[in-house]
Amino acid sequence: MKTIVVLAHPHIEQSGVNKTWTSALVQKHPEVKLHNLYTKYPDWKFDVQAEQALLEQYDRIILEFPVQWYSVTPLLKKWLDDVFLQGWCYGEGGNKLAGKQIGIALSTAGVSEAYTEEVYGTVAQILKPLESTAKFVGAEYISYHVFHGAYTPDASERLAEDVEKYIDFVTK
Repeated sequence: MKTIVVLAHPHIEQSGVNKTWTSALVQKHPEVKLHNLYTKYPDWKFDVQAEQALLEQYDRIILEFPVQWYSVTPLLKKWLDDVFLQGWCYGEGGNKLAGKQIGIALSTAGVSEAYTEEVYGTVAQILKPLESTAKFVGAEYISYHVFHGAYTPDASERLAEDVEKYIDFVTK
């Protein structure tokens, strides 16, 4: 299965989690395409046809980002708005993502205890718009992989244990 990771981290070089994840992924699985939106489009002006053609080549699409304000990063939201167009992935003739798998890899600064219904909402609740988008375009939503507490004192130790779980999520 051909896989692409659409990375939308505005400061990947300062990242602990997403940088560690993606570095390990490309080292272990060079066949997985890492597509960094912030590097490719620093001006936020997408080549929509090129982005669509790129996605058409892959069976599995993983959207990866750090949670910001309980949502996706701004560039990822713009990418979804600009690239997932009527007539291409939905509406009349829009079936280019039908049958593909779409999953989410996300990191949070907040600890897992903050992501409950009683506090700010569960991760599944926060990701519901992305799950709905995947289903709307006829893709199979394959769930998510999350790393909580990116800045906690034990984050490095937990991240070392998490990398293989992330790689398995992306590649299986």
